[in-house]
Amino acid sequence: MPPTSKQRRRIFAALLLVLLVCAALLVRTGYVMLVRGPELAHAGRSVRIRQVPVGAPRGQVITADGAVLAASKTTYALYAVPAQVKSPDLAAQALSSVLGIPADRLQGLLSRRVAIVWLQRRMTDQQVSEVRSLGIVGIGLAPQTAQVFPYGALAGATLGFTGIDNQGLEGLERTYDSALRGTSGSIGIEMDARNGPLPEPRVTYKAPVPGNSLVLTLRADVQRIAEEAAATARADTGAKAVQVIVMDTRTSAILGLAIDPSYNPASFGQYSTAQRRNTVVSDVLPPGSTFKAITTASALAAGVVTPQSPFFDPGFVRVDGIPVHCWKAGGHGAIDFGDVVAKSCNVGFVEVGLRLGVQRFYDYLKAFHVIGLTHVDLPGEARAIVPPQRLVKPIDLATMAFGQTLALSPIELISAISAIADGGIWHTPHVMKEIISPAGKVVQQWSDSGTRIVPQAAAQVAVNLLEGVVTRGSGRPAQIPGYKLAGKTGTAQAVINGRYVEGKYISSFVGFGPASSPQVAMLVEIFEPVGPYYGGQIAAPVVGRAMAQVLAALKIAPDVTPPTPIPDLLGQTATQAQQALTSAGMRATLLGQGVRVTSQFPPAGAAVTPGARVLVYLGAGGNVTVPQLTGLTVSQAGLILGRLGLILHVTGDGVIVQQEPQAGATLPRGAAVAVVAKEPPAAHNT
Repeated sequence: MPPTSKQRRRIFAALLLVLLVCAALLVRTGYVMLVRGPELAHAGRSVRIRQVPVGAPRGQVITADGAVLAASKTTYALYAVPAQVKSPDLAAQALSSVLGIPADRLQGLLSRRVAIVWLQRRMTDQQVSEVRSLGIVGIGLAPQTAQVFPYGALAGATLGFTGIDNQGLEGLERTYDSALRGTSGSIGIEMDARNGPLPEPRVTYKAPVPGNSLVLTLRADVQRIAEEAAATARADTGAKAVQVIVMDTRTSAILGLAIDPSYNPASFGQYSTAQRRNTVVSDVLPPGSTFKAITTASALAAGVVTPQSPFFDPGFVRVDGIPVHCWKAGGHGAIDFGDVVAKSCNVGFVEVGLRLGVQRFYDYLKAFHVIGLTHVDLPGEARAIVPPQRLVKPIDLATMAFGQTLALSPIELISAISAIADGGIWHTPHVMKEIISPAGKVVQQWSDSGTRIVPQAAAQVAVNLLEGVVTRGSGRPAQIPGYKLAGKTGTAQAVINGRYVEGKYISSFVGFGPASSPQVAMLVEIFEPVGPYYGGQIAAPVVGRAMAQVLAALKIAPDVTPPTPIPDLLGQTATQAQQALTSAGMRATLLGQGVRVTSQFPPAGAAVTPGARVLVYLGAGGNVTVPQLTGLTVSQAGLILGRLGLILHVTGDGVIVQQEPQAGATLPRGAAVAVVAKEPPAAHNT
């Protein structure tokens, strides 16, 4: 019986539905294969391929004079594919003796249901060799990198260190982590759905991209000088700690930064968190009289004083009914502002602070970045502790003017002093000089044109006044032959748990030079010294010795012509004497009609400035016979030889026991006779 029309319609509809489904499947198949094919193929491979990270070499940290302070070395991390380890217990036993990790712990790791597990991140060369010799299936070694420090603890507090994943955790390693870190690569191992090995697995490798290198403003030679100065000062004074900062006054680039005691970043885990802190940046402390340099520049800029402004210091002054004493009992009496600075007169600075007034004083605090941050490129910078301006009373202003009632970080203090030294231009302190790509291309340079905060004329006057601190004030122990230095001493009570502690002090000196054209500033702070504690006594000499070495290392020429010793002219002819003095940069005045020099003034060895005039006395010529001098006193021998036109050269004192040449020898007038004299034995009472 043929199908009815109704049945035919149903058959047609069913056939049409089948065709539509087939068409949809065809379209879907085409879409999956042609459109999403690459994506799904990649997804399939990613399911089959397990990625093992390969660490990128971290960029080097290099000083301005080329010393590599931090670099990367290749090491290996040990990993396991648990599904491929056939006997976790046996593998754990074998690896335990190599790695020094308990076997039960290793067995637990090897039994985990994960694709890959790390067993040890950084291995020694010996461990790598022993693991390879075991040949355990499912155990692999992945190349990693670790930071090494070729110079050990040098600049440790500034450098900081890296973590287990080679990420910067502290110091410059943290600040510039994104530039130094690089991009990790990977090793891809193809596995089946159960993380088992395929018959012919495909292994892929993506090379890591090394990080950029960081070039510092630090110099290795200056850093060593700073660290040696800090260590020596701490040993000499029995201090709790010593900090030294060396800065280029023209750019505020940090040339050296030392904290003693410090730590070695290669073994940072052996030190406490407190020991690893860069206290130059992270701690604030009372500056004491070193702050008077900032008050001086501010007052000169505001026009409230001149070097000749008169002051009178009776020993104390009352502000808000509270007596504020000068450090000198009885005071300094009538002095001008130049002596107020040179002699660090507290009473004078109280008056200067009151003349400035709260508003102007705080304006200059902001200009010198005492209020606010310096934005130094080291982590953990602390803000200065300064009373809120709206709450400041005259007594607060008076004491802040000479360095009390406020606290600031060492980096803030030396940056402010460098601004004064640079003619009133403030620069952001920094340690980064430039960043260099692995190919050697400079990708970033430090740039800071500076900001003028006080007029150049006012800054120059401040420099001149601070020079007086070193030439005739408390900073005299910082003097260096051949150089003019300027600076300020400071002595402040230590603050512990928010309170001033009697008997514990912070001694400091901040100086810069050469004063005629400042280039280098140095701050030394000595915490809780035992014995003498005034900054001029123990901190200023440290700056003097270290600054002399730094100036020599940087090849900065003296700004004072050093004195020259006068040559010995005795016995020479007039022509010879004139030539010797001319060669030494001196002038001769000849006296007498003789042939040879019989005496001179100033005497030989006396130090004089170039161009000095030397009186040269000429005696008669001819030969004379040397008399017997042994047994005579030095004064008797001198009179006898003087009459003969001979010169006496003496070693010792008292009675002559030996002479050369011997008596009877013939010498030309003007020649010398050398004698040895000894004191006669003393008489004893019985």
